[in-house]
Amino acid sequence: MNMRLRGLTVSVRGMALPGVMVAVLAGCAQPDLAEVQRFVETTKRTTPVKKLDPPPEIKPYTPFAYTAQGGKDPFVVAAWAGEEVLGDIPDKVQQSGANYTGLRPDPNRVREDLEKYSLGSLKMMGTFRMGGGNGGELWALILAPDGVVHRVQKNNYLGMNHGKIAGITEQRVELKEIVPDGPGRWQERDAFLSLTQ
Repeated sequence: MNMRLRGLTVSVRGMALPGVMVAVLAGCAQPDLAEVQRFVETTKRTTPVKKLDPPPEIKPYTPFAYTAQGGKDPFVVAAWAGEEVLGDIPDKVQQSGANYTGLRPDPNRVREDLEKYSLGSLKMMGTFRMGGGNGGELWALILAPDGVVHRVQKNNYLGMNHGKIAGITEQRVELKEIVPDGPGRWQERDAFLSLTQ
């Protein structure tokens, strides 16, 4: 549709777009903020002001003087503390002049899987014979704390005290452990693991 205004021909279709733009821009004009300003002023007047607590008093640092003269120094390792390191035993014995009996764990022996657990954490679950019949060798089934069942025989090792299996019966595993007995000295002791009921 065309209109003629004083010599100009204007298309109505061409005026629609500028009209819409003017209407949109009119909506972006500054709105009446009086109501929002009244709300802010009312909120400021009616909200109680809480004063902050004073900061805590900072006390001056008082250094501590360690006065236990003549006592054991807590940062020095005792001479007997490193005994269980197998490689250091012969040197310590020679330096200290201690009575070395000859009984000691083999420092060159490869540790077995069940030696990383304490004897108290292992459980004997049963036995079986290997080799057939009554003449076969008796093996024991040991449950480790990680839930894995291991089979062991005579001369295998268990526990953290160098416990060598001396014998296996239907009811228990008998061990010979080698434990420290003072600087550079070791002693053998009997231990066992009973069948779990």
